Amino acid sequence: MDHFTLSAVTGAVAGVVVIVPMLFQGQSARAVFSAFFLYLFSGILVFHVRLPYLPWWAQGMGVTLMLLVPLLFTFTGKERKAIPVILFNALFFGFLISVAERYL
Repeated sequence: MDHFTLSAVTGAVAGVVVIVPMLFQGQSARAVFSAFFLYLFSGILVFHVRLPYLPWWAQGMGVTLMLLVPLLFTFTGKERKAIPVILFNALFFGFLISVAERYL
């Protein structure tokens, strides 16, 4: 498998793992697609971008948090309780994407 395909598959797997609980909770299709594409693009970017001054294990967390910031602004009004869960998911799955990039 080439590098780009591996990055897309890793991001897609992370996206599917994130959206499965969202589907069971009855989230809107817009929120589900947004979460899936956030992690899909995070996977692709983590495999192809190097952030200066960050160790390998923090690259995924940094990229995912940067992609997540615009999404967090949409939650500041209605669903503030979801912000810590979304941030934890971004850090956790960003770390897992970094581990996948390092060891796959």
